[in-house]
Amino acid sequence: VSGKTVTLTLSRTVATAETVTLSYTKPTGDNVVQDAAGNDAVSFSNQAVTHGTSAADTTPPVLITTGDSRPKVTGNQLTLTYTDASNLDAANTAAASAFAVSSAGNAAISVNSVA
Repeated sequence: VSGKTVTLTLSRTVATAETVTLSYTKPTGDNVVQDAAGNDAVSFSNQAVTHGTSAADTTPPVLITTGDSRPKVTGNQLTLTYTDASNLDAANTAAASAFAVSSAGNAAISVNSVA
C-alpha cells in the first residue's frame, strides 16, 4: 500500500489479450483495506481491469543519425541511439557479427561485443 494505491502481485503475467476482472470481499477482523481514519473499503465484484500497457508497439526502432544523439565513438566504444516508444530489449540484442564498422579507407574494425 502506498498513498491511495494497493498493488497486487499476481502468480503469473497477464497477457495483453486476456480479459481480467477483480473482486474484493471485505474480510472480518482487522486486516482490511481502510483509510487512515479507519474507514473500511467496501466490497466489490467483477470490476473490469484495464491493462497498464498501451497497444502493442509495432514501430521498429530507427537509428538517430543527426544532432546530439547521432552515433559517437569514444576510445573503443561506439554508441548508437535509436528512436522508439519504449526501451530497447537488452535480452534480444543483435550479435556483434550483425554490425560492420570501418574507418577511412574502408579498414575494417571488428566488433567484439554488443551491450
